[in-house]
Amino acid sequence: MKTKVFTFGELEIRFNWVVAFFVLLVLTGLIRLGLWQLDRAQEKMSLQNTYVEMGTDQAVPVDDVPMSGLENDARNIQNLHVNATGEYMNEKTIFLIYQTYEENIGYEVITPFKLDSSEKIVFVSRGWILANTYEETKEKVKPILGEQTIQGQVFVPTPKQADRTNNIDLTNVRWPLELRYLNTLEISHLFDETYFPYEVRLDEGQPGVLIRHWPTVMVDTSRNFSYSLQWFAMAIALLIVTFILSSNILQLLKKNSKSI
Repeated sequence: MKTKVFTFGELEIRFNWVVAFFVLLVLTGLIRLGLWQLDRAQEKMSLQNTYVEMGTDQAVPVDDVPMSGLENDARNIQNLHVNATGEYMNEKTIFLIYQTYEENIGYEVITPFKLDSSEKIVFVSRGWILANTYEETKEKVKPILGEQTIQGQVFVPTPKQADRTNNIDLTNVRWPLELRYLNTLEISHLFDETYFPYEVRLDEGQPGVLIRHWPTVMVDTSRNFSYSLQWFAMAIALLIVTFILSSNILQLLKKNSKSI
């Protein structure tokens, strides 16, 4: 197809329908990708609002929490406010090492909680304690005796977090158990009871709560905005390159620079 030339003073622009079609096609694709990333960021921000709302809603019994797999649960029950009645299994407490709070290293204390209603166990994170050694932590963590009613929030790990293991030697288990990560599937083999698969983090003022050191569960939108910016930048770059290649702008610039 014949190329048309449009002149604007000294500026000449060559126009070819075939080239224009392919440039428009690529440009549309780049813009759509950028808009799609912005839509994903908006979805994540809406999800963040849902997390906040679920954390402030009236608590529901942990036995009534619906579960449908890690990916769906991360969307549907992350930060869900739950309650439970039962007793702490103090003798089966777990200490998570290398946990930080305000730049101090200590331990996170996880104590299983047996439900009265079903005898299922829930791994309750009581929070953080400042201690330098296992023995010091053992001395500082006091047992919580008798029937208790507690409230907290469900924490659903990311797939990467859920895959972390400790390689526990089941033939040589010492209680309280000292671990690097909480993997409920891995430690479930140390209990006879059925279990709730996610950690429950105690609310402020609950029986047994320590320092609530957990960061707020946040969704990450930075990548979406970054990718969106990249797609839009590529679209702009395509327009600039197309303009340069289809015009005599470079020759005019060289001509003007010589005249100066």
